[in-house]
Amino acid sequence: MRCWQLFKISRQILPLVVLSLSVTLLPSCMSNQPAKPFSSETIPTEAIAEISEIRSYPVRVKYLNASVTRPATVGVSLKVNESISTEETSTAQVSLRNGTIIRIGGKSSLTLKPQNLVEFTAGRLVAGYGTEVKATAKVQTPFGEISSDGAVYIEIPAKAAEERHVIALDGTTTVLLKGSTTALTLNKGEEIRIKADGKASEPKRIDKESIDKRIANNNLLFGFNTPLANLNQIASEFGISATVKEAKTIEFRRSDVPKLPKENNQKKITYTSGTASNDREERRDNSSDRRPEEPKAARSVSTEPKQPPSNPAPPIETPQPATPQPVEPPPVTTNPPRDVPPTPAQPIPIEPPPAPVQPEIAAPEPPPKR
Repeated sequence: MRCWQLFKISRQILPLVVLSLSVTLLPSCMSNQPAKPFSSETIPTEAIAEISEIRSYPVRVKYLNASVTRPATVGVSLKVNESISTEETSTAQVSLRNGTIIRIGGKSSLTLKPQNLVEFTAGRLVAGYGTEVKATAKVQTPFGEISSDGAVYIEIPAKAAEERHVIALDGTTTVLLKGSTTALTLNKGEEIRIKADGKASEPKRIDKESIDKRIANNNLLFGFNTPLANLNQIASEFGISATVKEAKTIEFRRSDVPKLPKENNQKKITYTSGTASNDREERRDNSSDRRPEEPKAARSVSTEPKQPPSNPAPPIETPQPATPQPVEPPPVTTNPPRDVPPTPAQPIPIEPPPAPVQPEIAAPEPPPKR
């Protein structure tokens, strides 16, 4: 009987003991399991670059875990696998933490990769370094990987049939094409062209046509406020003189091309003497074509005696009170001026002349008386 009672009691207590144990051990089991991220979530990484300068908008950035691009601004930090793109005439500069400077032109696309590698798929790119640290630029392209310890220019046209260009602006540039085990080495001033099938030409000295088209007026080289550290060496290598006052008003010229004279279409006015009112009158005379130009002799004052001109102009004198002069009839001319009517010889009578006086007739004498 006693065993049966103990059995009943144990059946009632056992579920309570199991329940209490489960409540106690469940939190510890959950805390020991690693956190499971969401399917679309990526572990955040440290920023490796930032947008240091934008010369023209719009420029857009595609962040991690984002499906659309957003407008970019100066100072935005960029992480691995984030990309930046430009429109038709946009230009932007990305500065990596290792000192590399990447500049892209219009219709370009750039994506950051690990180990300071950037992926460039289309457009124009200039890679170099700033004045603080000399770094090696590494660029991954659709036709191969490019590395430069100085500065390099890369051009990838939108049309696949057109040639790609790689120009070593300064230092040494190596190009490892896809499917090849031997890298091509370019010294400064040399260029290679990659065709649509992936085959490249031999490195050779860049010709004058490519200098004029791709370097002399390249805003990626000379159009930014922050110059490259070796910009002077690049300009000297290709014979380019750049006078930089501001990035917006920069002047590009080849050093071997004569400088054209500047034309000045404005009239140069020299004032000999006179007050401010005379100066204003002279400016009105120069700007108006309705009034005849007044001779400068009438406005200039000189202490030296001058020879009278052949056709002197009437001098400007202070008006004096007029003195009465005897009025004489104007002379009769045979050839009067065209604009003035001829003057009659006799004055025109104001009143009709008086009637002629008739002589008086004497009265007849009376007849004599008879």
